Amino acid sequence: MKISKSLLVAFLCFPLVALAQQNTISPYSSFGIGEFQSQGFALNNDLGGLGIALRSNNQLNLLNPASSSALTLTSFEVGVRGSALFLKDANFEQEAFSSTMAYLSLGFPIAKGVGVSGGLLPYSFKGYQLSQNSIWSDGVDTLETTIDYIGSGGLNRAFLNFGAELADGLSVGVTGNVIFGTLTQQRDLRSDALNFINRRDENLYTVKDFSFDFGVQYQTNIKDKQLIFGATYTPQASLDASNNGAIYTYNIVNNFEYIRDTVSVDDRNSNGLILPAAFGAGLSLGKENKWFVSGEYEFKEWSQLSLFESPNANLQNASQFKVGAWIIPNDKDVHKYWKSIQYRMGVNYNTGYLAISELGQNATQTNLNDLSLSLGFGLPLKRSNTIANIGVQFGKRGTIESNLVEEKYIKFHLAFTFNDKWFTKRKID
Repeated sequence: MKISKSLLVAFLCFPLVALAQQNTISPYSSFGIGEFQSQGFALNNDLGGLGIALRSNNQLNLLNPASSSALTLTSFEVGVRGSALFLKDANFEQEAFSSTMAYLSLGFPIAKGVGVSGGLLPYSFKGYQLSQNSIWSDGVDTLETTIDYIGSGGLNRAFLNFGAELADGLSVGVTGNVIFGTLTQQRDLRSDALNFINRRDENLYTVKDFSFDFGVQYQTNIKDKQLIFGATYTPQASLDASNNGAIYTYNIVNNFEYIRDTVSVDDRNSNGLILPAAFGAGLSLGKENKWFVSGEYEFKEWSQLSLFESPNANLQNASQFKVGAWIIPNDKDVHKYWKSIQYRMGVNYNTGYLAISELGQNATQTNLNDLSLSLGFGLPLKRSNTIANIGVQFGKRGTIESNLVEEKYIKFHLAFTFNDKWFTKRKID
């Protein structure tokens, strides 16, 4: 099989595209390392984000590395996504739309029951701009100040999966990750008062280090059906990070900034970023090329996340519950195309890794639960082993109570999975 020029260009250029994007305006991305991104591919996202007990011989599954052992074909998958975000609080409403490359991945079998895959996808995004106004008075004089909080950037994840079937039905896998990228945070204290000296704190956090994930799957047959149990574990990871920033004072005259004093910040820490431990378990039941149903539970210790030894009190441990299913009416029907389509749906409920009060004020904290519904289709393309994946997700996070922000979102994606036999020697009689 020849690799088309378009696929080669996509593979080479995707890292540049992924690093150039800022895909959120959520105020909640100001906490921790930003807004955590789904690590699933098209099939996972259509099934409510599940994948721990999912095995497929022609579609990639990053959520459990043990599933790579099921590959019998070389699979190349590339996806794009878009989102519509609707923000609302007691006083305003705002809308935002964005689209970007979502991920790129290639997997293939290297022996019977042994497979590998690798790729690149976003890990988290920051993209917020918040303002806090204050009035200070001593009974005689009054001072009005404004604090602006601005954040941008994100982290990316490059991965390599390895999965192997050790015994009949029992597979194990490991994923090696490189987490890299830059997060920028800025805090401005300013006032229009005469002789007031403005102050700006800038921090530029750069991360580049390794982490690992582990997975196991056990499959057994019940008559003509497959029952699969899966489990995953991600140990806590301490990553190298650097902080290059500055603290300086300035004045604004005729809309121009004049720097007064500057103090540089340059710090490197072998434990600069601590990513939380996580574990999950799932169970699925299905009939090959007919139907599939699964449920899973995942727990992540977000309270342990810290950036330069600064744990965030707003982060809490989170539980996630996922249920999903797909059905193919008749994959052998060549006359009625709609019967060969894979119809997918899923529900995801996340207790939320944020518990906040008025975006940081000292008051009763509110858990930001996240509930979403996913729908999708796997469209086989005639006379090829290519699958077009189309899906949409509707969800809601947060609340307008306690002066917080409610987020409603619509996320959609389009992905193509190209399957073929590579590295196979042709036999000539």
